[in-house]
Amino acid sequence: MEFKWQDNYYTLKKYNLTYDDLKKIIKRIYKRHPLEDWTYLRHPLNDQVCLYLNLEFVEYLEEVYFNKNGYYLDLEIAFFEKQILRLEQEFKLDHSEIHYEDISLYDLREYFGKSKNSIGVATYRMQQHFSYPLKYTKNGKVYVKAEGVKWLNEKYFRKSYLQELEKYKLALQKAKYIKHNKKGGPYIII
Repeated sequence: MEFKWQDNYYTLKKYNLTYDDLKKIIKRIYKRHPLEDWTYLRHPLNDQVCLYLNLEFVEYLEEVYFNKNGYYLDLEIAFFEKQILRLEQEFKLDHSEIHYEDISLYDLREYFGKSKNSIGVATYRMQQHFSYPLKYTKNGKVYVKAEGVKWLNEKYFRKSYLQELEKYKLALQKAKYIKHNKKGGPYIII
């Protein structure tokens, strides 16, 4: 899927969009995901610019951008998790979960890049979801258990979780690209 591209004409026709609408959508999506490489401009000899869209981008449009059946961030997380599972199955890798450790409240601020008040509110809400305490004191510092850090990352500060998923997906795609180029395979335009 990473090496398959489609002319923008088919996407415009499928979603009944104008070219300007598509350019605005692409601009919005690249603002949210600057690391992705989902478009390809080709300049043939006749000086006419051709825009090609990656099939993964077309799938993203369908499952996330035009999908009104859920919260946008939840749909994005589900999309990236699905892409990671697909790539791990292609490489025959075991699904890797993010490893969490117990972290002090002070280090938690740095981990998420949030203020002391934001972390305080987040840990309070975290504690409401669990019937047992996830904070403990050790050597005069308050720590949050690994299970609590996982909940904060995946349920509360979801944008940071989405960024981690995106970086992992891009690393898998880069490995696939290197493997693909060793075989001498070209990009496929359909």
